[in-house]
Amino acid sequence: MDEIFVKYIDKEGKDRQVEIDDETITTLDLSRHKIVTIDLATVVRLTSLEELNLGSNAISEIDLSPLAKLPNLISLNLFKNNLEHINLSQLEGCNTLKDFNLGSNGISSIDLTPLSKLKSLTRLRLFNNQISSLDLSAFSKCVTLEMLEVENNQLTSIDLKPLGKCSNLTQLNLMYNSLSKLDLNPLATCTHLKFLYLHHNALSSIDLSALENCTDLRILRLGGNQLEQVDLTPLHTCTELRRLGLAMNAIEQIDLTPLKGAKKLTALDIAGNRLSSIDLQPLTKCKELTELYLHSNHPIENNFKEIDISPLFKCEELEDIGIGPSTRIYAKASLEGSSDVPLAIEEFIEEDRITWS
Repeated sequence: MDEIFVKYIDKEGKDRQVEIDDETITTLDLSRHKIVTIDLATVVRLTSLEELNLGSNAISEIDLSPLAKLPNLISLNLFKNNLEHINLSQLEGCNTLKDFNLGSNGISSIDLTPLSKLKSLTRLRLFNNQISSLDLSAFSKCVTLEMLEVENNQLTSIDLKPLGKCSNLTQLNLMYNSLSKLDLNPLATCTHLKFLYLHHNALSSIDLSALENCTDLRILRLGGNQLEQVDLTPLHTCTELRRLGLAMNAIEQIDLTPLKGAKKLTALDIAGNRLSSIDLQPLTKCKELTELYLHSNHPIENNFKEIDISPLFKCEELEDIGIGPSTRIYAKASLEGSSDVPLAIEEFIEEDRITWS
């Protein structure tokens, strides 16, 4: 066969080319080649190609239309380039594309409409851009979507309604934006949702009712917002929950009762709020709990005068507890001298911080 040459221009303005002597390759890795512009016309001869990696270059413009002629393309990576705009209509015809990475570019606006025709798309990554608004309507037809990652952008609002059609959605990442409100109700039909990242936004309230249907939820992060209250009741069905983050908000009261069924919970962080009291009794069923943070030296912290840690003696895997130095720690006298005390509580005993009563 004739060799295939993929031509490009590098950062120094020099014409370069990559020679491919095997047209049956399934992966073409052109990452870190200092590419500024590239001609993908010859790539169409790689009919077995499944993965094209153009990440970590300096591409500011690109014609993706030749890729529509690749019958087996599954993954397209444009991570960490200099793209400010991209025409996704050029991907129409990429019917096998599953994973599309546009993370860490300079994109400020993007029209996702053409993605409605990509019937195999399962993962879209748009993190670390400058996107201030995003219309998700395309996903009302692109129902195969499993992971949507839009963290570290400039979103102030987003309508999740189209995601209600994405019944296979497992991960939604909107952390580090500027969202002041967010309606989670459309996620009620996303019953396979496992990971929901909403931390470091500007949310003053959040209704978690939709998550009652998401019984396989593993991680929920709401830290670094402006929440004054949060009703955890809908989480009573989330028996697979592993991590719950509520730190750095303005929460004054919290009821942990809904977590009684979260027997696989490993980490709970509610430090950096405005709590003055807390009942840890619901955590007795959380046998796998390893980290519990009630205080972590945030600029604004909880003000617990005293905390009864008796329930935590049943959390056998507990390795780390964050409790402020001025908080009085006490436990039932009957627990003094217990064997198999969790490591985190052993440390309090050694420091003579526990009052037995």
